[in-house]
Parts: sequence; C-alpha cells; structure tokens
Amino acid sequence: MKKAICLCLVILMIVCACAGCGKDDQKETDPQVLKTFELKDEKITAENVSPYEGKYLEYGDVETVSGLYAMKFTNTGDQTIQDAQLVFSDGTQELTFRFEMLPAGQSVIVAELNQLTVASEELNYVDGTITYLEGILENKDSVQVVDNKDGAVQVKNVTEDMLPLVRVFYRPADENGNPIGGPCKSVMVDGIEAGASITVEAEGWDKTCVVVTVLIINE
Repeated sequence: MKKAICLCLVILMIVCACAGCGKDDQKETDPQVLKTFELKDEKITAENVSPYEGKYLEYGDVETVSGLYAMKFTNTGDQTIQDAQLVFSDGTQELTFRFEMLPAGQSVIVAELNQLTVASEELNYVDGTITYLEGILENKDSVQVVDNKDGAVQVKNVTEDMLPLVRVFYRPADENGNPIGGPCKSVMVDGIEAGASITVEAEGWDKTCVVVTVLIINE
C-alpha cells in the first residue's frame, strides 16, 4: 500500500513539474495577447501585448524599461505602411503608438510613445493617421544584405542590372525574432553594379536586426 502511495506521489510530482515547464516556456516565447482590436483602417490589426519589458527603441530614447503599454501591429493590407500614429485609451489616459515602414504581412511590437506604464488591460481604439508608401519603389529581392559585423553590412546586387540608388530599412528583433521598435534605421548605397557588393556602415545594426524593406530609387 505504501509503495502504491509513493508511486502516485512521484507521478503527481512529475505531472506538476511538466505543467510548470509548459508555463515557463509559454512565458519566454511570444508576448501574451490580452486583446485584439478591429481598427477603422481594416488594413491593420492591433494586439495588446502589455506589459512591455526590454529595450525601449521608440523615438528619442534608447534604454531598458519595464511595465510599459505595448502593442503588436500587423499590416494586413497589400501596401507598405510608411508611417502610422495610432491612439488608444485605457479610460484615464490616451496612449500613442507610432511606427514606420511596415510592409504587407509584417508585424512589429511597439512600446507606448510617452513611456506610459500599464494601469489597465482594457484598452479602446480612439483614432489614427496612416500613410502608405508608393509600392513601385520597393524591391526587397533585388539585393542581399549580409551582416559584416562591427556595425557594418554588405549589400549585394543580385539582379542583372545596375541599381542606381538603394536604401535598405532595418530594425532590431527580440530574442524570439519579433521585430521591435516603431522607428526604422536605414543605409543608402549609391550605385551597385550587377552582381557587385558594397560594404557600408549601418548605425545601430547588430546580429538581431532584420531587413524590413528595400527601396530602389531611379535618379
């Protein structure tokens, strides 16, 4: 009888341990979605993933923060969003989120612009302003961008034509690969011959960065 009781206790401990591991794994992967919003602009979905902890990469500041409001925005349309500023309310204060250069199908996690901390999980969409990029300029497949370490990237023209002016937009990602931060940084490369590569300094570039989009500008 004692052996049977001990065996049951062991099994129960194993089950509890496995359940605990599952919770930790979930916490360490993607941010928990608290609420999904239907915006007036149907080409964007917004998910409340507060509270945000980590690097604060919004306009004007770079520091580590915790407990801020954060939203995950996804472009569900077929045009790249050039700039967007969206306002929400938690009932006592208005929250502003701004991001730029978000191509169709891509997502970005953005912390609240004024570093407001979480007071309520209940948010409501108020209003927003959105502008779109002329798609004729975009051609992400025309170049290959390789991390060259030490804050530099190598931009290679993989087409059969000379590219007159190339602008590569990029932003960092978190440890789970989620692009973060509203603003995009960029590098300009003036003239790349077919098949050629040019190495350029890239401000803020590190191994976590992902290429957002590439503009080919014909002068």
